[in-house]
Amino acid sequence: MMAEVASRVLVAVMLLAAASSSALAGGGCFTRLFSFGDSINDNGNWMRYAQPPGPVARPPYGETFFHRPNGRFSDGRIIIDHIADVLGIPFLTPYLAGNSSEDYAHGANFAVGSATALGHDYFRRNRLDVRFFTPYSLHWQMSWLKKVLRMQSPEQGPGWSDLMASSLFLVGEVGGNDYNQALFQGRSVDEVKTYVPDVVASISASITELIRLGAKTIVVPGNFPTGCSPGYLTKFQTNDTAQYDSMGCLRWPNDLTKLHNRALRAELAELRRLHPSVAVVYVDYYAAAMDLIADPRKHGFGGEPLVSCCGDGGPYNTDFTVRCGMGTATACRDPYAAVSWDGFHFTEHAYKVIAEDAVLPPILAKCGRRRP
Repeated sequence: MMAEVASRVLVAVMLLAAASSSALAGGGCFTRLFSFGDSINDNGNWMRYAQPPGPVARPPYGETFFHRPNGRFSDGRIIIDHIADVLGIPFLTPYLAGNSSEDYAHGANFAVGSATALGHDYFRRNRLDVRFFTPYSLHWQMSWLKKVLRMQSPEQGPGWSDLMASSLFLVGEVGGNDYNQALFQGRSVDEVKTYVPDVVASISASITELIRLGAKTIVVPGNFPTGCSPGYLTKFQTNDTAQYDSMGCLRWPNDLTKLHNRALRAELAELRRLHPSVAVVYVDYYAAAMDLIADPRKHGFGGEPLVSCCGDGGPYNTDFTVRCGMGTATACRDPYAAVSWDGFHFTEHAYKVIAEDAVLPPILAKCGRRRP
């Protein structure tokens, strides 16, 4: 597993090193950071959009680092925070929390919990209940970026191009909720597999728009192995042992994720061919997460990587009626030893390991630096 992670990191480093960017010439680094996606990247947009915001606005969310709920679906910092910290950029302002250009001087976070790559119209056509989807899909988040760019430079032109070229863009992970919501509404995995080309096309369209606007460095993570999440393991628990792999993960959700990630990698390869001066880098979240699950003690975790830290009992400590932040749900004594925080999201410690092992090496290579 580590060989696979190392191989993908090496490829990412080579791609970034090969891409040219005049804004970064001379050994400089990124002046701004922009983030898109869902609850994996959300640092406060959901809490400002959803009324009431729900459990994420209650303890024990945020207890480890911020010591209070702050809109992150974790006990502490998430991947985008670790990226910002290493780059020397302040934690990003959630887009819905900003009011002026000064609020976005170092970039912005457009990610929203439950966000999808595709819009509501797509799901309505597939007869899905969109009440469970935020309207702030990836396309909508792109429109927010343009509003921020207008705040920084009212007229599209050199001002936008320079800003975009000197910024780092993290697009995702995104797409997981497109599949999650359909599966949780009872759709078969075979039907949901047919969504993959449309989900990847939507991600590709947003990346193409970023390139058109002048972006030169775009990091695009694949999706995590949902078959290893305590939430999926609880929702789709079965006595059929053949449906589980040697680590106890469900095979069919992971097969869906692999299908998505293969299609996304192929699409990114085509985008690199079309735009050779732009670094479009795939980051393998799947392999990085599987490494934590396969050998958790190597990274300082405990021996139960498939059990949620915060929950209300059951074999995976995940309950869909009493979730983390609700009622009788409680957090484990040592979140540092846990991989999963609430059944669907990771702990600060897990996010830090994933960031350092899979995300930061290619970014720092672009800056002429090594991992911390």
